[in-house]
Amino acid sequence: MSPIACMAHGREAHLTIVTKLVDEMRRQDSVQTSVIEPNKILHGKSGTSHQIDVYWEFMAGAKAYKCAIEAKHWDKPVSRRELSRFSAVLRDLQGPHKGVFVASSGYQKGAHNFAERYSIDVYIFPFTIEMNDDNVTFFIPKFEHIAPVFDEEWIESVLMPKLREVGSSEVNARSPDEQTHLFDEHCAAKTVREVLHEHYLAEIREMPAHEICIRFDRPTYVNTGDQNAPILKVNGLDALFSVTSHVETFKRVSKDYAHGAVEFILTDALTEQ
Repeated sequence: MSPIACMAHGREAHLTIVTKLVDEMRRQDSVQTSVIEPNKILHGKSGTSHQIDVYWEFMAGAKAYKCAIEAKHWDKPVSRRELSRFSAVLRDLQGPHKGVFVASSGYQKGAHNFAERYSIDVYIFPFTIEMNDDNVTFFIPKFEHIAPVFDEEWIESVLMPKLREVGSSEVNARSPDEQTHLFDEHCAAKTVREVLHEHYLAEIREMPAHEICIRFDRPTYVNTGDQNAPILKVNGLDALFSVTSHVETFKRVSKDYAHGAVEFILTDALTEQ
C-alpha cells in the first residue's frame, strides 16, 4: 500500500471510531445530552485552541458533565508521552473535563499507569469479544526518601556570590516530590518522579527496597520555589526504591465496542466526579 493510500486508510479508520462513538452517544437515554460534537474546537485557559475528537456534554440529575475524547488509529501502541500531551490539554480546558482515550493499537508499557494517575480512561478499539477471565500481574514501583545531590562546586562559585549580594545565607529548597521539576540546558522539564521512572523501570520485576543513585550526564537544575535561589544545580538523585506485585482478575465482557465503551465512559464519569 502506498503512503498516500495508508494515510487515507488511517483517516477512514479514525473516522469509523469517532462515528461509532457519536452514534452510540446519541442513542443514550440514561442521561440528558446537551452537546455531542466531533472535531470540536475548544479554547484553553492559556489561549491555545484544542481540537477534541469527540466532545460530549450531558446532565445526570441536576449535575452537568463534560467529556473530552481522543481517538487514535495507529500502527503502533500509544505512548505515555502522547497521554501526557492529552493530560496537558485537559488541564488547559475551561472547567473540569473527563478525559477518555480510545486507540486501535493498544498502549505502551507504563501508559496505563500514567493514565490511571491522571484520571484518564483508556480503551482499545475494538473491544475483544472473548469472555475469558484474564489474570494480570501489576508491578508497583515505590520511591521513598528522595534527595537531590547538589553540585557543590556550582553552589560555591555561582550561588554563594548571589546570596551574599542579597545578604542571605539561606535557601528554602523543598523536598523533590513528584510535582518538583528538573530542567536541563535545553529547558526540557521533567518531574522528579518521571526521571526516576525512566531510569529504573526499564525492566520490571519484584525487588526489595534498596538505595539507588542516579547521576546526570548533562547540566541539570531543580526548581526550588525559593525567591533568592529559584534553581539549584544538581548532579543526581538518591532514593530508596522497591517494587511489589499483585495479581488481579479481569473478565472480558463487552461484545459491542461502541455500546460498551459509552457505558464505561458514563459509569466512570458519574462515579468519579
